[in-house]
Amino acid sequence: MNRESSISIKHQLQLYFVLALGFIVLLMGGVWISYDQVLHEREAERVLTVESEIIGAAVKPALMFNDRQLAGELLQSMQFDTDISVVTLFTADGKTLYNYRAKGDHADSTGPVTFQNSNSSAYGGGKLSLYRVVMHKGRPVGVIYLKSVLNHMQENRFAGIMTVVLTMLGCLVVGLVLASRLQHKIAEPISALAKLMRQMSVDGDYSLRTTNPAFNRETEELLVGFDQMAAEIEHSFSEAEEHHKHLQQSEERFRTIVELAPVPVIITRPSDGHLLFYNQAALKLFGVVTDGVSGRFSAPDFYQHPEQRQQLMQTLETEGEIHGYELEVVGVNDKPFWISLSMNVMRFEGAPALFSAFVDITEQKNVEQVLEKNNQLLEQRVAKRTAALQATKDELQSTLDNMIDTYYRIRADGVVERASASVFSLLGYQPSEIAGLSLQALSVDGQQFTQLADALRQHDGAIINQKVQLKHKSGHAIWASISARVMKDEQGKVTGVEGVLRDISQLVQADLQKQEMENKMTHVQRLESLGILAGGIAHDFNNILAAIMGNAELAQFNALDGLPVQQELKNIIGGSARAADLCKQMLAYSGQGMFVKSEVNITTLVEKELQLIDISISKNISLKLELSNVLPSVCADKTQMQQIIMNLVTNAAESIGEEKQGDITIMTTVIEADSKALACPYIDAIREPGEYVLLEVTDNGCGMDKATMGKIFDPFFTTKFTGRGLGMSAVLGIVRAHGGTIQIDSKPGSGTCFKILLPVSVSDDADQVTADDKTVRPHNLSRTILVVDDEMMVRKVVERLLGRLGCKVMLAADGKEAVDVFRRHRQEIDVVLLDMTMPVMGGKEALKQLRDLDVSLPVFICSGYRHESVADMFDEVQPSGFLQKPFSLNVLSEMLMDLANRG
Repeated sequence: MNRESSISIKHQLQLYFVLALGFIVLLMGGVWISYDQVLHEREAERVLTVESEIIGAAVKPALMFNDRQLAGELLQSMQFDTDISVVTLFTADGKTLYNYRAKGDHADSTGPVTFQNSNSSAYGGGKLSLYRVVMHKGRPVGVIYLKSVLNHMQENRFAGIMTVVLTMLGCLVVGLVLASRLQHKIAEPISALAKLMRQMSVDGDYSLRTTNPAFNRETEELLVGFDQMAAEIEHSFSEAEEHHKHLQQSEERFRTIVELAPVPVIITRPSDGHLLFYNQAALKLFGVVTDGVSGRFSAPDFYQHPEQRQQLMQTLETEGEIHGYELEVVGVNDKPFWISLSMNVMRFEGAPALFSAFVDITEQKNVEQVLEKNNQLLEQRVAKRTAALQATKDELQSTLDNMIDTYYRIRADGVVERASASVFSLLGYQPSEIAGLSLQALSVDGQQFTQLADALRQHDGAIINQKVQLKHKSGHAIWASISARVMKDEQGKVTGVEGVLRDISQLVQADLQKQEMENKMTHVQRLESLGILAGGIAHDFNNILAAIMGNAELAQFNALDGLPVQQELKNIIGGSARAADLCKQMLAYSGQGMFVKSEVNITTLVEKELQLIDISISKNISLKLELSNVLPSVCADKTQMQQIIMNLVTNAAESIGEEKQGDITIMTTVIEADSKALACPYIDAIREPGEYVLLEVTDNGCGMDKATMGKIFDPFFTTKFTGRGLGMSAVLGIVRAHGGTIQIDSKPGSGTCFKILLPVSVSDDADQVTADDKTVRPHNLSRTILVVDDEMMVRKVVERLLGRLGCKVMLAADGKEAVDVFRRHRQEIDVVLLDMTMPVMGGKEALKQLRDLDVSLPVFICSGYRHESVADMFDEVQPSGFLQKPFSLNVLSEMLMDLANRG
């Protein structure tokens, strides 16, 4: 026991009270002195800061101009506080401008003042140093350094320390008096409590209680707490004795239960497995007849394999407890058997132990061995059956893989489960690739699989040869014929669909080509019929126009100049000319127009037509040209080519309209066209592949649907309120007659593109309208002319027109009559005007017989058909020339003059 604990609590309290009081007084005195010093220092710094601001304001001019003399005069003139000992002025760059030292301050005369360019202050050695930066318009112009001797503050500090010391001494005296008075009141109850505790510890009597009154609440709580603790200890000792008694009884009952339990139980020592406890069931299981095995046996003696215990201990250490651990052990008679062991850690007789309970499972193991043998036999049989099934499956798979058709199986969720090898040739997927794909990934149109599902429901779960479109791996669509049946499980639930697919893309393509060919043939036949009809109408109409124009010209000659009827006759002739132009368009549509072919450069032709094109389109339309400068020529009728260009541009302008801004692009180039590029549903003739001049007119107008495109070349067809006659149908006829082709690409709202392909010219095929060089006749215009025509009006009007030219005219209504007239008047007739289409005998046969009678007879063919169509009808015997109905008096006059010039 140390010295401090040997003294009484009374003296301890007195000593602690005095020490605590002295420490508090010293602490308060130190704080008081420190605080007083801080106050004096702050006051000194404030006063010195004010002095620095006054000095800075005074010497700012000297600092701004670095005037040392001015700085000295200013500082010498100022009245400083008696405590300021040093004043130093620095320029902005750190150079000393002026240094002032008060008299009597010899301590600072030996060293220079250090320059600082920031506001700061420092205490040391009873002195206060201060740096202040002098600013002018936000810019530093110098630094002031001040040092003050704090003599006055030191005197005040000493007086304060003496006051604190005296106060502390007084407090200590008062504290000693109070300590002597209080120590008795506080220490007496505590001393009595210590005495009571010593008695309770020695006697062990926890029924003793405190009797001394307490001076304060804390002491009272201590005494009351001690009495309560003593009562609880007394009660706890009573309960512990009762609990120990019950524990002994419980242990006896547990031992009795365990010893009599049918389940073998042992308790062993963890370190070496020594038996600490065992019951009768354990002795019986291990074959021990007599007791006393705990001294002769340990748990390792029963393990079949010694390493088993080590493995068991490792498992117990890892998992904390063991349940159902199967283990092979041996009994006293060395007979092995199987047990199911459960083990955990416990305390037995105050030491760690292992509690083990186990069940004999030898019979169960024997049954398992028998079942294992049976399972092996069963597995062998199943393996044989599986091998047979696999062989059958392989044969079936080989059959499926070698099928041209593709076998497939699809789950109920629409995912492909499997497919045969032929799926690669069908869809481009390997069987492993397509497995797992959804139907949506293979579908071109998702609705078709919904329709197939409906068809399966409607046809009792099976469909055959339904056409479906699938998506190839490369992205293009193929056509397939699908057959399918619904698969169900034993409960009737749909599990998927299986069936076969067959590639029918070629069949579908053949059907489409057949349908396209039939549509093309129908369209061509319709156009051909319309062409024949248009040609016939034009021919007959030209005959009528010939009579009308001829009579009008005769009437115009007979009427006196200046009469009003002259204007009406002129209008009749003009209207007849416009009707003749319409006939020419109809003949162009039918391919029978009169063409004067020459070498034509399409680029040059477009450039020459630009002015007319600009006039024909609205101001809201921009014309763009992409014309080739090295374009080869085509053999074509220049006028007809102009008509094609104007019709296409006019059609494009009308497609755009006058409401919105639009573009028309005209492009010319030369291409190497193959049979695919030359295919045209509107022309039945097959064009030879080769070099073709391309004329392309594109607009961004309203476009056309398929129905409109099917009628675009019909005569007089239009989508406008008022039509423009035979515009596009004439274009088709001109292109067809020139050995070209036409293509259209249009969609509603996306504009239209017309492509005209014309064969590149290889020679000059220009047509010449000339008379037969064999014709020899006199030069004078007074000739005898035989007019042959089945139309009486035509015969009469031509007779009168020729009469105006001074000719004698003979008439015949058909070819036979013409031959007869020529036989009778052979010496008189100089020229024959011969119609082609007549009853009894046509123009071709009449020409042959007339030439048989006179090989040099000038015979001119007059027809409403075009020259090329008529020329193709003659082979060996050719006419001397051709007159296109309707013709005027001037045409007849030119013919006779040309004939006279030849003669």
